[in-house]
Amino acid sequence: MQTETERPTEFYSVNDYIKRRPAFTKGGLRHLFFQRGEDLEAAGAIVRFGSRILIDDAAFIAWLKGGHGRHIGGNQGAA
Repeated sequence: MQTETERPTEFYSVNDYIKRRPAFTKGGLRHLFFQRGEDLEAAGAIVRFGSRILIDDAAFIAWLKGGHGRHIGGNQGAA
């Protein structure tokens, strides 16, 4: 039986990811990567492979579930 840490990492291109998870749009993901790309990389949710961005499905969903996608652009500190 595989545990969560033993599960192999699955990377998807943006186009493949929106086919796998239709709730996301290409433009929405691109905007998120532009605004929060460094945070996503630090969390292991995306990796850059040359000019390509590859999405680690489990890490990306965990990052979103952690509330990190709540504020994507604009004035994030305004109340």
